[in-house]
Amino acid sequence: MTSLVPQSGFYTWRPSVPPWERGVAQLLRWASGQIRVIHCCTPLNLGAELAALQSAFDRGQPRLPRFRHAPAGTADLSERLRRAADELAPLGPVAELYAARAVELALENALCRNAGTPALQPLARSRYGRRDSFDEQADRLSEQWLAAPRLHEVADHTTISDDGDDPNSLLSRLRQEVGHWRLPVRVLTSDRMAALAATGQGVIYVAVGKRLSGRTVERTVLHEIQGHAWPRHRAASATLGIFGIGTAHGSDDQEGRALALEDAASLLSPSRRLELAWRHLAGRTVEQGADFVATTRLLIDDAGAATDTALRIAARVHRGGGLARELVYLPAFLRIRDAWRRDRTVDVVLASGQVSLGAAVTLTPWIDTATAVAQ
Repeated sequence: MTSLVPQSGFYTWRPSVPPWERGVAQLLRWASGQIRVIHCCTPLNLGAELAALQSAFDRGQPRLPRFRHAPAGTADLSERLRRAADELAPLGPVAELYAARAVELALENALCRNAGTPALQPLARSRYGRRDSFDEQADRLSEQWLAAPRLHEVADHTTISDDGDDPNSLLSRLRQEVGHWRLPVRVLTSDRMAALAATGQGVIYVAVGKRLSGRTVERTVLHEIQGHAWPRHRAASATLGIFGIGTAHGSDDQEGRALALEDAASLLSPSRRLELAWRHLAGRTVEQGADFVATTRLLIDDAGAATDTALRIAARVHRGGGLARELVYLPAFLRIRDAWRRDRTVDVVLASGQVSLGAAVTLTPWIDTATAVAQ
């Protein structure tokens, strides 16, 4: 059913919200708030164990990590989500998006329950597995970036990531941008992060104690504010809850979009490309069954990474017992960049919430294009 509503000075047909949407959105919104995959899979002792691993490798006695995790989630929640998906599937294209996200949330709940156990890796390969031809293209792109000449990049200046007294630090710059755009977002620090920053609902976390160049700070600010915080903010006022809840693979393609924004702003520097290629290569070793030491040795011996960098990346892809979420980044980057080349207007939908490229066509009628473009 559709309704006649004013938009941008004229009338246009807009779909009506299905009667089942409110209840389903409440369930999925609540579930997504309970299911925190990265949090559950990030070791409680990440910093201390990385330091111990560095010492072991320096002594020529590499060992497997002794990470500790805090699993969460319940089997009942996964079952409830799957039942909801079964009920939604026959109700049309929009309902299918909610059903697919319910199934994905059930899988992510299982990841949280099995963090730190051997059961996690097969679940992770199901969640972050290969989707389309862009996975093979990403393998080739990773190889190209690894083979590129290693140019020394001179930093204009450096700051400590969480230095609140330095206006050029990552923490300060993110707070400045949040204030400038009046986003309802807190910027906090965290000592349990593999990334420099991470955006969640109403919050951006900044890693502590990282020395960063000005270029890296600005790239990270663009990635988190334009790539993640703004779509989440727009989703809060969307007619359909799925924009905020996220579609299946929505978080994956949003990471690709954030990288595409970096590329468009000429901030995808050689060092950034090398880091992404190392992560992708490391993720593939997890996919192929390598253990932590084998991944680290490959990064050092074959890919030219320094020991501390190799350990950090290995810890990232092996978190939780082999999450390797990094495998979605480069395929999503290529997927979004290809979509932009064919029709850049698709970004109006992608910028309106946690939306995947595959869901964009179905969700296009629900977008107030004039408002989205103005923002």
